[in-house]
Amino acid sequence: MTHLLALLFALVAAQQVVSGEDLGTIIFSSVLYRHGDRAPATDYPNDPYNDVAQYWPRGYGQLSEIGEEQHYRLGSYLRQRYSDLLPLTYNYNDTYIRSTDVDRTLVSARCNLEGLYPPTERTLSQPSIKFQAIPIHTETSSNDDLLLSTSSCAKYTTILSYLEESYEYQCVMNETAQIQEEVAAFAGYSSFTSYIYDILFIEELYNMTLPDWVWPYYPNPLKNLYLLQQFITSAGTTELQRLSAGPMLKEIIENMQAKVNATLSPDRSLYVYSAHDSNVVNTLQALKVFNGILVPYASAVIIELRELNSSNYVTVSYKNSTETEPYLLQLPGCDSLCPLDQFVELTKEVIPDDLDTECAEEVTAGTEYLFQVPAAAILPEWEHCFQKPKSDNGLFHFLSFQTSSK
Repeated sequence: MTHLLALLFALVAAQQVVSGEDLGTIIFSSVLYRHGDRAPATDYPNDPYNDVAQYWPRGYGQLSEIGEEQHYRLGSYLRQRYSDLLPLTYNYNDTYIRSTDVDRTLVSARCNLEGLYPPTERTLSQPSIKFQAIPIHTETSSNDDLLLSTSSCAKYTTILSYLEESYEYQCVMNETAQIQEEVAAFAGYSSFTSYIYDILFIEELYNMTLPDWVWPYYPNPLKNLYLLQQFITSAGTTELQRLSAGPMLKEIIENMQAKVNATLSPDRSLYVYSAHDSNVVNTLQALKVFNGILVPYASAVIIELRELNSSNYVTVSYKNSTETEPYLLQLPGCDSLCPLDQFVELTKEVIPDDLDTECAEEVTAGTEYLFQVPAAAILPEWEHCFQKPKSDNGLFHFLSFQTSSK
């Protein structure tokens, strides 16, 4: 494979914005959130807490009571934020909810809706029903081209494999080879997987005493290996962003344009997407505003269409805690209050024309791809692997790699 060439890019940083300006009136919103607190998706072979009935009675990967509360609180926050946008009583013409076909996202959506649409006297038509019954739409994972669009996308898989052969990625793998071997042996794996970080994180979160062998490796370097392998690479190039986050962003943009043109049918005000940390990261990367920090439970990306002085604007906010207000973000090349037409232009390169057609395209040998790596994902001991120049703001490394015939 032809390895990397240094690329110099001057780019205005995507940044958190503290704004006292008039942001106008919200007329439409799309909210993408991660599910709430959950049990580990699995255990590891030598896990002292692998008795699922004792430690995770709801089952692996299931939403916890804490996760239910997190999403109820997020839903209550959204009710407050959109009190002027949404009636108190649910109506098909106001709100649409889409979830991946996974228990924890479906239950998160249900709990979120309990907060967004609390019971009212009008909806309690039967004394025993204490909630508003609201449909949650989903597709099987194999057919979900909106939230799980990469699951059967051959082009995505091919580009990702080339990225994982890049000099920088392989340099980190070589740098951590002994660590990976030692962790795999301690954990009882036949080969290393960075997913063990997630298991250890959750067990520590639940005040379980971790084995002594863990501490030379946890939280770091396991945390940053997990971040790099499972998230940074998954949408590390424009093409990967186009195939992963692109379909959902395409729907959001088309809905905003239809809202402005009075052609949205039904003329809803809110679309909600209940999904995973990977969806949140991919979307933030596609918008060039990802800070390189793992996504907490019940975090939400909020993309709002606003009206100000008879013009339409888009704001992007990131709510990474149920305890704090969302952070208003600024996309590179636009103000935090971004004109709709400019937002469409800035995101054009990550919007697929036809997903099925693009996924079927062959990857041409010798094609060069730009790989953007948040500096926060790079540990000091890995710096020698990333000697290509950073952007002017110092937040990102910009690299390139080329494909070759395998």
